[in-house]
Amino acid sequence: MKNTLQNNGRTYQTADSGTARRVLVATWMLLAGCAYGQVNLPAPETPLLGAAISGNTAAVKELLKAGANADEGRLVGLPAVMLPLMMQNREMFQAFLDAKADLQVRDRFGATTLMWAVYNADADLEIVRQLLKEGVDPNARDVKGDTALVWAMRRGNTGAVRILEQSGAARDTQIREAVQKSLALLQKSSPQFIRVSGCVSCHNQLLPSMAMAIARERDIAFSESGAAKDVEAIVAMWRNSREYMTMEAHRIPNPPINVSYSLVGLGAAKYPKDEITNAMVRFVGQYQQEDGSWRSQIRRPPMEASDITATALSLRSVQLYGDDTERVSRAAQWLASQEPRSNEERAMQLLGLAWARADRAVVDRLARKLLARQQSGGGWSQLDTPEPDAYATGQALVALATAGAVQTSDPAYREAIDYLLRTQLADGSWLVVSRSFPFQPYKESGFPHGNDQWISAAGTSWASMALSLAVTESRLQPSSAHRME
Repeated sequence: MKNTLQNNGRTYQTADSGTARRVLVATWMLLAGCAYGQVNLPAPETPLLGAAISGNTAAVKELLKAGANADEGRLVGLPAVMLPLMMQNREMFQAFLDAKADLQVRDRFGATTLMWAVYNADADLEIVRQLLKEGVDPNARDVKGDTALVWAMRRGNTGAVRILEQSGAARDTQIREAVQKSLALLQKSSPQFIRVSGCVSCHNQLLPSMAMAIARERDIAFSESGAAKDVEAIVAMWRNSREYMTMEAHRIPNPPINVSYSLVGLGAAKYPKDEITNAMVRFVGQYQQEDGSWRSQIRRPPMEASDITATALSLRSVQLYGDDTERVSRAAQWLASQEPRSNEERAMQLLGLAWARADRAVVDRLARKLLARQQSGGGWSQLDTPEPDAYATGQALVALATAGAVQTSDPAYREAIDYLLRTQLADGSWLVVSRSFPFQPYKESGFPHGNDQWISAAGTSWASMALSLAVTESRLQPSSAHRME
């Protein structure tokens, strides 16, 4: 059975009623979030809307040629011109274009024609170009504040992303907002973690301090008072531990990781040398091995599972708060001789050698190996698996940028930024699944993701660092804007 539509005394056949109804149901469910069977479908207000929603391009063209108003009526909040964009029907869209349809129109959620054009992973790029040529604003926002660029990134449509950026879509604004959301969440959970644990941690205070340091250089807003309180808490914890460092070292777990991460975090916050940092760096120095390495005393992946991580962090600690260049040199030699087995080790090896200003050829060779591990979707995985995450991706990007091996404008970096932006959750976090064997009692920090909250906080920090590095406007000189120095 066929549907018929009347216009100016003429009858037009559209698709069969079953097809039209299925399209209408799908459209309504898409826009209203309804379950099938709970929808009271409206009838199209005009024959043109009926022909468009049924996918009858010939009828749409004939109706428009006969004088139908291209802008009259809406179907579940959608103007007629958005229906061919939803269907990616270039021929039908061209008919609306020829009929001078209003391309600046918005749907009931504030979405533009350009947003509808890019929302599919296989969006027709010629339609995108045409809309931009006709003057549709690539930086317009819907009611939730999203732009066409945001939608293209969420769908993984790299072709549309590039076209939008070439047309002036503002990437920096989106990146800044993403970092601000993540830092606000990290700062909100920091005091709660200290309350429930009685200490500071790498994942909830030290990595966030590193993330805030890079954000500060890019003028990305966060709570400076909250950052100062974190520094105070770090210093207070180690002030209270000075006696342990001299008399009861066994009471401090895994110094090459925990003490060194603390010094790196303090260094990022520009905390000056004092008697506390002097005691800490001396304490760390005691754990350097004859071969130049530091050994992680605990094997909890990814942050405490590697001697490469312990050596890179301890090297940086000595560099920031000590004066023993020979220790740094021996550590760099050991790092350069290692064969990393995970993304953590590849990234930390590169970071350590970049910090040590090791031989450029060695740094470049290791950077190429890390870059080669990037997956087709733009991210990196912690292990040799197809599941990327924010921890591995952010860490890889920070290492590559710190080493000067990539520019943040390079395609590989941009694809990774696209991955991070489209996988960030609405609360500002990224979910990273824990790989550590559970032995510590569960403590709720207020950061999302339950038993995965600690590593997710760490991953969110690394992702924030990588995103901040991609912001083009900063107070750093262009030649050093990517360096954590």
